[in-house]
Formats: sequence, structure tokens, C-alpha cells
Amino acid sequence: WRKGLRMDEHHSPVELLPMLAAILIGAKLAGRLSQRIGLPSVFGELVLGLVLGPSLLNLIRPNDPLALLAEVGVILLMFRAGLETDLVQMRQVGLAATIVALGGVLLPFGGGFALGRMFGMSDLPALFVGAVLTATSVSISAEVLRELGHLRGKVGATILGAAVIDDVLGVLVLSLVLGLAGKGDPLIAVGQMAVFFPAAWFIGDRLLPQLRKIEYLAGGQDTVLAILLGLVMLFAWAAEALGSVADITGAYLLGIVVARYTDEEHVVHHGSSALAYAFVVPVFFVNIGLEANVTSLGAAPLFTILMVLLAIAGKVVGCGVGALTMRMSPREALQIGIGMTARGEVALVMIAAGRAAGLVNDTLFTATIVMALVTTLITPPLLRLAFAQRTLPPAEERSTVIEAAE
Repeated sequence: WRKGLRMDEHHSPVELLPMLAAILIGAKLAGRLSQRIGLPSVFGELVLGLVLGPSLLNLIRPNDPLALLAEVGVILLMFRAGLETDLVQMRQVGLAATIVALGGVLLPFGGGFALGRMFGMSDLPALFVGAVLTATSVSISAEVLRELGHLRGKVGATILGAAVIDDVLGVLVLSLVLGLAGKGDPLIAVGQMAVFFPAAWFIGDRLLPQLRKIEYLAGGQDTVLAILLGLVMLFAWAAEALGSVADITGAYLLGIVVARYTDEEHVVHHGSSALAYAFVVPVFFVNIGLEANVTSLGAAPLFTILMVLLAIAGKVVGCGVGALTMRMSPREALQIGIGMTARGEVALVMIAAGRAAGLVNDTLFTATIVMALVTTLITPPLLRLAFAQRTLPPAEERSTVIEAAE
């Protein structure tokens, strides 16, 4: 069993099966346990990778077959993110969410770049540190707000709207940095991006209506799902090979286009969700933990601490200032800033893309994972504390309370 788990390139594909079984079963159990204690399932999956990998038990080593499954996982994860991006909602969230999102992107990005340069990084790796710090994973904040009864209030709506805009801006920033990191003239890379985005949107917008015809002629939704998943892989390939952006950007863009033509009950939504979250997405998150090695943090503990502090302060201050400029109260600004702090899976997707592009060394890779874990852990208790302070009731209510007491 132990020999079967410790895979390398010289083992047969059959010997991958015990390792894959351990990852899939363990990921779901760890994810459920994580949810039971009020954290997202990705937290448990990531911790499982840390436990099984070189950081602790060293039972499973990263290998090429696992890396391929993880790559498919992150592509489908970003496709799902695109499916859940509502462009109509983005136009309706209002100016407040936009300003909050901009503050939550600009300050962490600038602070991350400065932190990277302070520790001797060149421009591109430092820009990548800034890009990672722009991430926001609002899923855990949404759950806390739902429990507290504030999800549909002004603060909750602003956080959710800003998070959607934040995701789009984060993907664009990541694509720009990774495009500049590619070989060749940066101006050519920017030009390729400028051509790719409208071209990919146009092609997707013309192809998607044809799927309805194929579904009718083929008489089965599985055919449509298979064709669409093939398109996801093609768009992901084209994004990197032709557009000088990350492959996940192509998948994300196609997801946004698909969402315009399908509803949540369509096979595209529930079929891709079942495949992704039951198989390849857990492999991706566990593999992130496997590739991390916490022993490498000993070389740069100060960098890790400062990155965590900057990740927290960047969102609290950046989003908070944005909220204050929109005439929200200081308490509301604090609540919004805390609600945007968790990084979760978004930062993990970014750091995996940066590692594949050669921008991330072991220390930065592991430091980012620690940052994602810490911000995910502290957001729920801080958000509950921010909402725990009760404001005084209006004057008429106070007088009624006093009279009733008398």
C-alpha cells in the first residue's frame, strides 16, 4: 500500500489507482469534516494534501498523471466559475460594489508588488504576488452572512456584488501578468490578448446556439455535454497558445458565454458540476497541498507573515475605504472589508497557474497556501464579531422601551 502510494514515473498506470482512491475518498471525508466545523470543503481538501504530501507523512508524491488530472480540474473549476458569473447582476450591483471591488484590487495589488520588490524579486514575480493578493473567495462569507440574516441586506449585497466584479478583475490581472511572463515581446503578448478576448467571445457566441440543434438531432443531452467539455478544453488551449493568457481564462470566458444561453437546470450545469466536483476538482485541491512543503517556510518566515498581514489589511482597508467613499458608515465599511478577506480557492487557482508559468518558487508557493488557509480561518469569527456590536435603536423605539420598562 505504501509503495503504491509513493508513485513516480517508472510505475505502471494501474499503480495510480490506490493513490487516486485515497485522494478521492479522503478529499470528500475531509471536505465534509471541514463543513461541519463551519469552513468550506476546499479547506479540508487542501489540508489533506498537506498531511499526505512531503509536508508531513510523505505518503503521496506529486507526479505527472496526477498533475494532468489536476490541470483538468482547475480548467473545469474556472468554467464553472464562468457559468456562475451573472453579467446582468454585475450591471445591477451599482456603483458602490464597483468602488469596493476596485479598492480591494488596487491596494492589495500595489502592496503585493511592493512586498515582492522589498524581498528582492524581479518585476514579474513581484507583480504576480500582487495579482495573487487581489483574489477574493466570498463563499464562506456568504454562508456566515446567511446565518446572521444579513445576506440580503445592504452589506451582504455589496459584498456579493463586489466579489463578482473582483473575480473578473482578478482574472484579467492574472492573465496580463502571465501573458507578460511568456516568451517574446510583451507588446505582442498584449496585442494577442486584445485580439483573443473579442474573437473568443464572438466564436463562442456563434457556436453555443448550435448546441441546441445538436441536442435536438442527437436526441441525448450526453452528446451536448461531451461536445461542450471538448470546447472547454479547446478554449483553454487557445487562450494560452494563441492569446498569451492563462488556459483557465479561456475556460472562464466560455463559461460566461454558456451561461447566457442555458439555465441552471440544463445538463451543461448539473453535468459539468457532477463531473468536476466529484472527480477532478478535489484532485486539484489535494494536489496543491501535495506540492506544498511547509519546511520551505523556514527560509522566509518574515515574508510569509508579512504576506498574511498584507492580505488581511489590503482587503479591510482597500474595500473599507471604497465603502466609506460611498457614504457607508465606518461599521459597514469594516464589515465589508472583513467579508472580502477570505482567499480560498481563488488564490489557489492563481498560484497554481503561476507555478506552471515558472513565476513561483517553493517558498512563495507554500507562503500563498498558508495565506489562503489563514484568511479562510479568520474570516468567519471576525465577520461574526463585526456584526455582534449592536447599534442603539432609534429615538422613538428607545422611548417606547423606556416606557415599557417603567
